[in-house]
Amino acid sequence: MINIKDLRINLEQCLMSSHQMIIVPHNKVDFDAIGSAIALTLIGNKYKKDPYVIVNDPPHIMERGCKIIMDDSKNDIKFTNKEKYLKIHNDDNLFVLTDVNKKRLISMADIAKNPEKTFIIDHHLPDDDTLESNHIYIDSTVSSASEIIYKLLNEYKIKIPVNIANYLLAGIYLDTSKFVKNTSPQTMEIVSKLMHCGANLDTVSSWFTEDIESYKKVHALVSAMDVIQYTYALIQASDDVEYEKEELAKAADEALKFGNDASFVIGRLSDEIIGISARSKSDLNVEPIMKEFGGGGNNHSGAAQIKGSTIPEIGEQLKKILKPKYYNK
Repeated sequence: MINIKDLRINLEQCLMSSHQMIIVPHNKVDFDAIGSAIALTLIGNKYKKDPYVIVNDPPHIMERGCKIIMDDSKNDIKFTNKEKYLKIHNDDNLFVLTDVNKKRLISMADIAKNPEKTFIIDHHLPDDDTLESNHIYIDSTVSSASEIIYKLLNEYKIKIPVNIANYLLAGIYLDTSKFVKNTSPQTMEIVSKLMHCGANLDTVSSWFTEDIESYKKVHALVSAMDVIQYTYALIQASDDVEYEKEELAKAADEALKFGNDASFVIGRLSDEIIGISARSKSDLNVEPIMKEFGGGGNNHSGAAQIKGSTIPEIGEQLKKILKPKYYNK
């Protein structure tokens, strides 16, 4: 669990001695990443540190809802990409990572090299690929980075505008699969407080529309679900179909709706890479299972990408990992 007061004090001290605040969400931003990043600019503005948010995704790969949020806030938030940022880089800038801690998942790993000038605020567990930092604040028991950032803003006594309350609510809504998993009383209390700030669930849910072809692919995956010993769902996609990692994640979320305690979806991401997406709503911690494949995550959500293997081979390896502890098939 993060000591929010300690985070506030240390972040304040580093901001006061820094030139600018540079906020870094993960590549292929989602609602939690972009919402928490935008919310962090309120802290940068409080200390007059001219905050920038680094989004290095090409527009054609960005989710519709994230585009809406960025377009909605473009007059108030300074968005930039790595190439443009390098033109204004200052060695005294403070980097704040949100919803991410892995070097492979950000575009700025070769720039944010000073551990004293790098903060990590995340809900995914660290591993060997975690960016070096003297200020790591990770809580894998919370629903989302948005939940952490709400508590941090509250600690600073910063008033949250209606639009940013919506962005934070969208981050929580996404990472709880619309309040189906990883939702604690504290999560719902924060949701209530965001709604008191003006957040509107109807507005947020309207951002979650899906592309029809992607929807069909996700539900084709779910229809291929195999339930292992009553409670664990395993989905192995056809090898001749490529998926976005978000589609594997959505299928894993859907599989939990059928009474499964955990789900694992394996599918091809490219010619060379097979992806696994894992979800859990029970005591099963999927993070160490994903670490077996070179990935990571937290108790309830994880993923991995594998080269040089096939979907059936990965499926059999996964069954061997699960079998000693989790089922008797």
